[in-house]
Amino acid sequence: MIRHISFNNKEDLNEYIKANVPQHIYYSSAYYQRPSAENMDEKGWLGADLIFDIDVDHIPTKCKELHDYWKCLNCGASGWGYTEKCPSCGSDKLEWEKWVCDICINYAREEIIKLIDILENDFGYSRSDMFVTFSGHRGFHLHLENEDVRDLDQDARREISDYVRGVGLETKLFLTRDGKNYRYRYNVVAPGWAGRIAKYLLLNNETDGGVDLEQLSKPFEWWHQNIKAAINELAVKIDEKVTIDIKRLIRLPGSLHGKTGLKVFTISPNEVENLDSETILKRAIVFSEERVKVRLSPLPRKILYYYFNSGENGIIEVPMYLAVYMMLNGNAEPVSKIG
Repeated sequence: MIRHISFNNKEDLNEYIKANVPQHIYYSSAYYQRPSAENMDEKGWLGADLIFDIDVDHIPTKCKELHDYWKCLNCGASGWGYTEKCPSCGSDKLEWEKWVCDICINYAREEIIKLIDILENDFGYSRSDMFVTFSGHRGFHLHLENEDVRDLDQDARREISDYVRGVGLETKLFLTRDGKNYRYRYNVVAPGWAGRIAKYLLLNNETDGGVDLEQLSKPFEWWHQNIKAAINELAVKIDEKVTIDIKRLIRLPGSLHGKTGLKVFTISPNEVENLDSETILKRAIVFSEERVKVRLSPLPRKILYYYFNSGENGIIEVPMYLAVYMMLNGNAEPVSKIG
């Protein structure tokens, strides 16, 4: 890895990339007085943007049954889908071959939309302070470029991370006593988590005879289960390590992801809300539609937005851009071009 380099302008950066052709390109979220200094203490840290990373790798999406393959290194059992331990022997020593599809990306897109809502309505940041990038693989990065956040230390960033993840929200904070039962303290126009949870409760539970949420009287356990479900659904599934990092290396927009061949590109908050996941994936494609044959075993049922039937010996015909992804990310091997 080549580190501790800086450039005076975009043209110099482009010339360096052309001359060196790296597999991955990252840049720092931090601002430095002397970015080229090899000793971190000599760089002179000035601040850092606030970065949020959403990656579907650790989210148990249903589509993983279509494309994520695991094999237990302890007992040899194997299967498809999300699991933390081998269902046969209980070992956590698993070997994985993971892929991404448009369903995965839609899960990540929905998480980014939730994050934008919280940053905009709870923290008061403008969408002009945010830019989102498709990571080129399993999700998105949201960059908050505002001078107010640059000086935040790790503890302050952890507080923000905890807030968007719904950490520390206790049921009793939202309830008031009503005899033996309890009522919800807030209505749907309440700011922050209180109003957000109220909306969820109204949309996902049938209230008795159309009674307003504030008039609904239920046992504590009923509220606890429903509020817990609301927080689990509404919390943003970010990678905390990225958000609290004040010197984070993040993928450079416009570069290619070295494990997929897909482009890292910027997408506006409005586009995230309005574009479907297949369109987003298609924007990331840079290689051709030329048809090639590859061999891949075990063969997933879906990769990107393509469904597969089992081919003979795992041989399938795919566009060049998909073949590149399959070879970089997995153990696919080229067989031949078509025609």
